[in-house]
Amino acid sequence: MSKGLILNDDGWSTYTRHPAPMGPRDIERVTVDPQVGTSVVAYQFCALGGHAVNYRSTFLPRVGDMMQRIDTLHVWRMRETLRHLDELGTDPLWIVSEACHRHGIACQFSLRMNDAHHVYRKADGSPYFPELLSSWFDAHPDALLPTGQLDYAHPDVHEYRLAQIAEVLGRYEVDGIDLDFTRFRPWFRQGEERARAPLMTDLVRRLRDLVGPERTLSARFEYSAGVCIASGLDVEHWLAEGLLNQITLGGIGDHTPDAPSDWWVERAHAKGCKVYPGMEGQLHWIASCGSGGTGLRAGNGVVDGFGPPSIEYMRAVAALHYMSGADGVSLFNFTCADGPWDQSALTELADPDALRLADKQYVLAVWPPDAQIYNHEWVSRFRLDPGETEASYPLRIADDLAGAARCGVSPSALLTLDLKGVNRLDDIEVSINGLPLQPDSYRYNHYDHGCWNGVVQYDVPPQALRRGDNALALRRLREYVGFEGALEVRKCVLEIGFGQ
Repeated sequence: MSKGLILNDDGWSTYTRHPAPMGPRDIERVTVDPQVGTSVVAYQFCALGGHAVNYRSTFLPRVGDMMQRIDTLHVWRMRETLRHLDELGTDPLWIVSEACHRHGIACQFSLRMNDAHHVYRKADGSPYFPELLSSWFDAHPDALLPTGQLDYAHPDVHEYRLAQIAEVLGRYEVDGIDLDFTRFRPWFRQGEERARAPLMTDLVRRLRDLVGPERTLSARFEYSAGVCIASGLDVEHWLAEGLLNQITLGGIGDHTPDAPSDWWVERAHAKGCKVYPGMEGQLHWIASCGSGGTGLRAGNGVVDGFGPPSIEYMRAVAALHYMSGADGVSLFNFTCADGPWDQSALTELADPDALRLADKQYVLAVWPPDAQIYNHEWVSRFRLDPGETEASYPLRIADDLAGAARCGVSPSALLTLDLKGVNRLDDIEVSINGLPLQPDSYRYNHYDHGCWNGVVQYDVPPQALRRGDNALALRRLREYVGFEGALEVRKCVLEIGFGQ
């Protein structure tokens, strides 16, 4: 059964990459045109935090209006394009929504519920993104958290958000509103999350009434429902009450390629709400893993450590979520990916049958949940601390390799581990589902946060793998006297090939 795709455009990158000023047709060409004839069913056009906006508002400033001088070209480009479109009596949101409707694609206005880009600071204390500053912050200092983000315990914040969305609904022919709760926690002051949660529930109810039954109310959440609930978002109650028509999932930090979506699918489907688990268009590994995205070529997120995902990676993420019953997948931050990505994904990812015998790249998220791992210290969740001898990590795959073999297909499986803290490869045993694996090759050694890591590959017998959960295990065979560091798996990729 064919699925649908949702594309979230940050409302920024698609046209600041191009010379200004851009006209209406130019905007269509870089936003909606690439989705025409694909499986994209909804185009989410974002206003970032919605404080300085990229559409015509009667009470909010445009992006860059608070700046005395503009010394970054992308901001100048946006300002020039917005001014030019304003002279023509239009703006990007109007253009995108009209183009979507001509091509049978739903247009949803997406709002990051507590975007923090405007609070980022340079070393000298000046704003990193001064173009996102708004006079609303100066007029409502008591409605802000210590971080400078909105405090959803304050009634002015609720009225502010309601006014923003009411204006968009009244002025634009959008098909729905999307509330992005992955950008960014917190919503309330520390320690007040549980007590203040009913306030956010009340706001979502008011937004549900404002949007009405004819349009979609969508929301984007982190994969961990527990994290959402602990932050003050009573998502289980929202789903039980039927407040949402559509859910997309993602992370607040880096990509989440193996996060399960079962919890959401089960509860959302019970109320007729569709679920579109997401993947990030900009992958980050360790800064020293490679030069992708920083040199003379675009990066490849899985190979280089920076850049957009491969089609094999995207297939694996989609197939895992279809195994859980998802209605499709969502693509987030693909409009600002560092480098080109395979556009065939816009059709292929919506066809579970086509994915069954297609090559895949399964990646384990061994970094902490929702962490910014790029260029930051972090400890792997798959490791052996000093004194520990065994560790196991779940490796989920969606492929039925035994079934493929019975159909005359000869699948293959290659495991790549980035190992930290290993002296010799025969000092450890790596196994899958109890079957020890032999190293196929020692690829190279690289520097990672104060340690030289070895990248090692293992051929995996396809018959050792099963659809669903697989136990990937480490066993220490030799202790290192005087060494007090951990043995960590810093990167884990299982490549499945079908020889077709």
